Amino acid sequence: MYENNLRLFDPRKSSVWRLTLAFAAITAVTLLLAITLIYQLLLGEQSRQVERRLDAEKTRIEALASEFDKQSFFQQLDVFRSEGDILIFWQSDYEQSQQLSFLPDNIPSLPETVVFPVLDTGRGQIRLLTTGKVKTVYGNIVLATATEHLQRLIIDFKSIASWTFIIAIALTGLFGYLFSRRHLRRVNYFNATAEQVQNGNLSARLSHKDKGDEFDRLAAHINTMLDAVEENFALVQGITDNIAHDLKTPLTRLKLNLEQRLQKLPEMGYELEQLNSIINTFDAMLKLTRLEHGQFPLQLETIDSSQLANDISEILQPSAEQNGQSIDVAISSPWQLSGDRNLLFQAIFNLVENAIKYAGKGATIKIIIAEKSISVVDNGKGVNEHDLQQLTKRFYRSDPARQKEGFGLGLATVQAICNRHSLNLFLSSENGFCAKITED
Repeated sequence: MYENNLRLFDPRKSSVWRLTLAFAAITAVTLLLAITLIYQLLLGEQSRQVERRLDAEKTRIEALASEFDKQSFFQQLDVFRSEGDILIFWQSDYEQSQQLSFLPDNIPSLPETVVFPVLDTGRGQIRLLTTGKVKTVYGNIVLATATEHLQRLIIDFKSIASWTFIIAIALTGLFGYLFSRRHLRRVNYFNATAEQVQNGNLSARLSHKDKGDEFDRLAAHINTMLDAVEENFALVQGITDNIAHDLKTPLTRLKLNLEQRLQKLPEMGYELEQLNSIINTFDAMLKLTRLEHGQFPLQLETIDSSQLANDISEILQPSAEQNGQSIDVAISSPWQLSGDRNLLFQAIFNLVENAIKYAGKGATIKIIIAEKSISVVDNGKGVNEHDLQQLTKRFYRSDPARQKEGFGLGLATVQAICNRHSLNLFLSSENGFCAKITED
């Protein structure tokens, strides 16, 4: 059952799931934009303030370098370093900066900056400095400001934002998946009911709530439509059956009269044969109606399917030989059926008779009994896919079948007998024609 559910939920064929993926993509883009905006408004602005401050100090130091001589310039730098919170490092012939043992080589020129760690021996901790250098006539001056708190905030923000993004997308996908499964389950329920109706079960209906969503309203409209279809079909079927029933009595009387006059007028044999065909058709229509409505009583017994197949083969072998055909019975696993022997005999008889009629001259017809299944297979031309879906309907005959005698009730009767015995009838046409009866 789990595998069936997975098969029914195919993301490649689900518009609801594709809509969920589109919604997840929109959510992802929206989250990215929101996170970027928050970062730029809060932490990004603080980073830019640090860069602007270092750039302002750069301008001031460049002005000092152009105004003072070398000794005075470094004296002014020493004053600035002691009074402000901007850290100033340098190396020159005049004076060695006391706060760094050496200046890193990868420090860019302001306004570009870089963050690198230094050991604060006074505090006994690693500090993060945002630095940039100023090129003057007296050498490179490095400006820095401690930003470990800002850097920590940036790292924490990125971590929180990443987890928020991942969780939000995961929850969107999860709830979208559950939402899609729920809606697809209802769509599949609609499809399953539609297939029942397509297969002839006009009594199939969709369950729904009186005050529900759009699916419930759609189900109510479909049920109303099916009620009308079933009522019209029953009306047409009832009229057909009534006509068959009303005509059967006078035709039977006519048959008796013709049989009495047959000895005097032997040439009436053909008319009597045609009349028998019409009466048999009416009998088949009435019997089919009783089977479809469960009004035909079953004489249940245990039936040996092998014996059933052999009896049918023996009866129909002469007809097959007239067409240059052969009937073979293949038994791989005996199947003991429980049902009405006469009805099941008629079902298999109809299948073999159809094979003889439509498989063509020289065809081989096989009755195959396997585990809980009986198949009638021939190597004839078969039928096309469209006709295959219609063969079990009353009076339906494909174009090639119209060249043969018959009224299109044979397979409809087989289907009704199978339904009455809770059996399945499967028709296929690959390298011939196959009709297979199996248990549920």
